[in-house]
Amino acid sequence: MAADARLQTGTSNRGWSFGEVLRMNADEARLILVECEGDEEPVALPSAVLSKLTVDDLSDGAAIQVGTLRDGILHLDWNGTLGRDGQDIYGDADHTWTRKYWYSPLGLEQYLDLVRRAVETRHRVHADVELADYDDDGAYIALRFRISTVETNLGKAYDAIRKVAAEVEEAAEQAADEVGQRIAEVAARLSGWGSETLDALVDAVGNATSADDKGRTLEELCSRLFASVPGFFVTGRVRTETEEIDISVLNDSAEPRLRREGALILAECKNWTGKCGKDEFVLFHSKLENRSRRCTLGFLISWNGFARTVTKEMLRGSREDTLVVPMTGEDIRSAVRSGDFASILLRCWDAAVNL
Repeated sequence: MAADARLQTGTSNRGWSFGEVLRMNADEARLILVECEGDEEPVALPSAVLSKLTVDDLSDGAAIQVGTLRDGILHLDWNGTLGRDGQDIYGDADHTWTRKYWYSPLGLEQYLDLVRRAVETRHRVHADVELADYDDDGAYIALRFRISTVETNLGKAYDAIRKVAAEVEEAAEQAADEVGQRIAEVAARLSGWGSETLDALVDAVGNATSADDKGRTLEELCSRLFASVPGFFVTGRVRTETEEIDISVLNDSAEPRLRREGALILAECKNWTGKCGKDEFVLFHSKLENRSRRCTLGFLISWNGFARTVTKEMLRGSREDTLVVPMTGEDIRSAVRSGDFASILLRCWDAAVNL
């Protein structure tokens, strides 16, 4: 789960502006590393410069955080730091959470226990991961583990470390998804989910008056439509410490366009009286990026359409890997009438790609 941090907070790039860090070359990165030797806080470097650095550019005890600058804010690519021990580069993965803001259906203690067990198993089998710290003070739980690598190039080492970290964490993520799916199934059954026809749901979405009814009916309608797409498995609503997502879809589609997308697809539903604007688009785009690079596609569904600012924002980000596809109430109604949501979804995908 990715985290965001402002460059001035918790990092040690003394005297460097946001723009300078964004345009940093290898020599400038080396200068920062030298200037910050002995500092307790980690140095922030953009991911693009890592491939130009080696283990010899790091001093023993130095720590590097890696992220991407957007709108003056450093968005961390990974919750952890890179460091050097002798001629080896290592990564320290950091899972520090507070119970108060933990929203996963799988409890925080149980989730981190699964991560800890995976670390111990990986250590026995591959000996490239070691538990560094586990502390539970009642309010917070902190788990940290160290990942070793034989790579001497910082960029290659970072990629290898991220890969191992993802493999360690995937069992806990899968367990959380399974628990969430089970809870969603029980909740849906108790609330009558699936008892209405799709045509009746379309009418209910249009006639709903309360904010709760508007959101719930559109979410059910869209969830059932996504579940009708071959290769899509809808896992329901997702809540994390920092955000809430209406619909999460596991992508196992054989359709060529969808097969190229990430393993996870997200969808968000807006049944507002007005049009959905740029701010909601940007916020949803950031949710896609906060999925540990496993989500490249999302569908933003606005029953009453989109403001012109959304089109401008899409054009501005057209070179990015992450794609947000807008869908309107007209698209949803057309899918229900035709009985072929997959075709409507792909039509909207084509329109977003070829904007």
